[in-house]
Amino acid sequence: MASKEEGEDEDIVRVELPGPVADQESERPLLDDITQLEGFRGRCQTDTGVIVRLRKNPRLHKNHRSKVVTLLLNDHDLEQDLQGDIRSKLPSVRIRRFTSSRSIKDRRRDLHRVSEGRYVRPRPFWERYEDLKNRNRVSFRNVARAVKVSTLERIEIQARKWHKWRMRFKDIRQSVTLFHGTLRQIEGRYGMAIMTYFRFVKWLMFLNFYIMVIMFTILVIPYAAMNSSSFDDYVRNLSSPELNITSEDYRMIMRTVNCSQQYITHTDKIHGPTHSKATIFLDLIQGTGFMESSIMFYGAYKNRTHTEDGQEVVYNVGVAYLCSVFFSLLLSFILIIKNSAKNMKASHGVEKSVAQFTNKVFGGWDYCIKESKAASHKRNVIGVALVADLADQERTKRLGLRTWVDWLEVWGMRIVINILVVILLCGSLALIGLTTAKMIDKSDGKGSSAAHNLFFQFVPHLTINLLNLVVPRVFQKLVIFEEYTHEFQIKITLFRSILLRLASPVALMVMLYHKLLLEDNKQKICGNIRWTDDDDPNSVRCWETYVGQQVYKLLLIDIVIVILVVLLWHSPRRYMNTKYRDRSKIVKFIGPQEFDLPKSVVDIIYAQNLCWFGLLFCPLIPAITLLHNVIVFFVKKVDLFKNCRPESRPYKTSKSTSLFMKVLLLSFMCAVIPVGYVIGKIQPSQSCGPFRLYGDDSYRMYYSLVNNVYSWDKVPQTVFFFIGTGIFVVPLLILLMLLMYYYWVIGSGYATKKEIAMEDLKMEKMDTKFLLKRINKDKEELLRKDSDC
Repeated sequence: MASKEEGEDEDIVRVELPGPVADQESERPLLDDITQLEGFRGRCQTDTGVIVRLRKNPRLHKNHRSKVVTLLLNDHDLEQDLQGDIRSKLPSVRIRRFTSSRSIKDRRRDLHRVSEGRYVRPRPFWERYEDLKNRNRVSFRNVARAVKVSTLERIEIQARKWHKWRMRFKDIRQSVTLFHGTLRQIEGRYGMAIMTYFRFVKWLMFLNFYIMVIMFTILVIPYAAMNSSSFDDYVRNLSSPELNITSEDYRMIMRTVNCSQQYITHTDKIHGPTHSKATIFLDLIQGTGFMESSIMFYGAYKNRTHTEDGQEVVYNVGVAYLCSVFFSLLLSFILIIKNSAKNMKASHGVEKSVAQFTNKVFGGWDYCIKESKAASHKRNVIGVALVADLADQERTKRLGLRTWVDWLEVWGMRIVINILVVILLCGSLALIGLTTAKMIDKSDGKGSSAAHNLFFQFVPHLTINLLNLVVPRVFQKLVIFEEYTHEFQIKITLFRSILLRLASPVALMVMLYHKLLLEDNKQKICGNIRWTDDDDPNSVRCWETYVGQQVYKLLLIDIVIVILVVLLWHSPRRYMNTKYRDRSKIVKFIGPQEFDLPKSVVDIIYAQNLCWFGLLFCPLIPAITLLHNVIVFFVKKVDLFKNCRPESRPYKTSKSTSLFMKVLLLSFMCAVIPVGYVIGKIQPSQSCGPFRLYGDDSYRMYYSLVNNVYSWDKVPQTVFFFIGTGIFVVPLLILLMLLMYYYWVIGSGYATKKEIAMEDLKMEKMDTKFLLKRINKDKEELLRKDSDC
């Protein structure tokens, strides 16, 4: 029930509440917001009801305002809403709420002052206790609350101070870090998305630096610094083993000595003692000659000795070799997982949004941009993204109108294109295998020129890099006809390109494994099938070094191609586009070169995959990969500033780093599995490497570590072998599975919460539209009644 009272400046409407509300609460009700309409607010309170005061609104006449209030209050549903609002605004409820949260509010206010730079002395417990005594409110509950609040207040203030100092230290550390200015410059001109790629390359630099430190500390430096062992004297015929000539150990050592002598003789005979500049250059790009017998590759390593307390102690290079590879891969795995977990939060829940266009308009700007040209490009990118999203929305509507015949056409086209993609992938891998077989079989060096032999040595590597340049472009054109959304087009093209990139070196290694170790029609000599005459320059007498040379050449060619693509394609394209864009339609159609972020990421991860795979065969490959990363960083930077522009529809920045880490983890697994297979299943060569002394048919590389464990004391030996038993492994696997299940449940819970929040946002939007529609309808009815009157 409502009645009207008039004053000089404003109308007053008395609202009589039903009896039960007044009976339930003895306190006087208070109403702060009667409705969201402009001009309404609650001001006064009485014992019998609520006085609603209406502020002046120039758009309504004075006699109309009270009618609006009366009309709204006569609505039954709105009256129930007002009653619920009144219950929540009762003074008793407000006082209790304020009393329970007063200390928290004070604490937040103090922390806010601290954050602004003003120090606020925390109130100790004795001051709070004196305050309670003065107000006669000493009780166990209030004293406990005072203890809690004073303690938490001190803790939070100290935590805020520590956080401030930590942030200052972080700023100082970032200002002196490597490439900090370059990254800021890229971020200011091209935004966060492209800067994320260069930051990822920088992260790989440090990863390879850490791996290089491990390899040098455990393997390379000790090997180079220590003296030669007695085995070197055996090889140089300076001495012979002091063993019974009829023993198995003596026969095994002498067989290894004989194989090593033949390998050294072959290397010296093929490459000779003198080297011209051309020969040095060829050895440098192929990893042969003087590089083959250096610490660059696996074949040069053997046990060393050092003097300790006047006694000569043997440094087991085989154990050091396995430990350095293991710790390098373990460190890589830990850093990848850590970085993936750190960036997972930034990419969680950004794929979908209930306010897609609102987010782009009000939250799509990159505030790291500080140049007008980059800002203009960012505006164009946002505009293109909005147009593309509208086109996707229109496409979704059209999909709803398609008939089953139209869907059959679309799915038929997708099936045909996927068959073509499979054919391209299989054909690429078959071509790589064919060129690798030709490299091993046809380049025999007899009657062939040096150019012919050099060409065949690089055919597989050139084929791999050429396919990696051409085939992904074909994938980008084919995916257009599949009629996917833009985001899904990027994902499926990335997946296909990654599959080709990671499968290419695997196909090369599989063919090398087949040709070097599995051919049944040839007999193994010193652990090598391709052991031919001494005059054959391509005789493979150390298959581990041969595999390391192939990885080395792949990495070297990748560096050369990165530089040549910028010099011979991107720079001329930029020149043509700048000078002849307005004169030639073809140049205008081609347009400027865009910075292809996904492809650049796949390329750098491909190089890192080669590094992990080559650790076992080329211990210095982390240093070469580090050099590769530095060259790629600066070449890509120059290419970006001089020749390229950002993509018109770039990949989402929040998902970039998470995507990089996922692809990197996949490439890590693709590299670790073959390395583990070689260590555990393949017989090492008897002519080279740190495992040559034990190179019989049944020996495997990891036996060197196991034999070393047998020399330990009983307790650590027992612990080591217990770790490999099922009693330890099975519970560990069960615990890991339970842990994975726990985090999977947590992730499912977060996903459910996200879906519920999305639905709540949708319902809020629906409620807002409904209320606005209802208010507008009530206004129209009121105005129509006034006009009728």
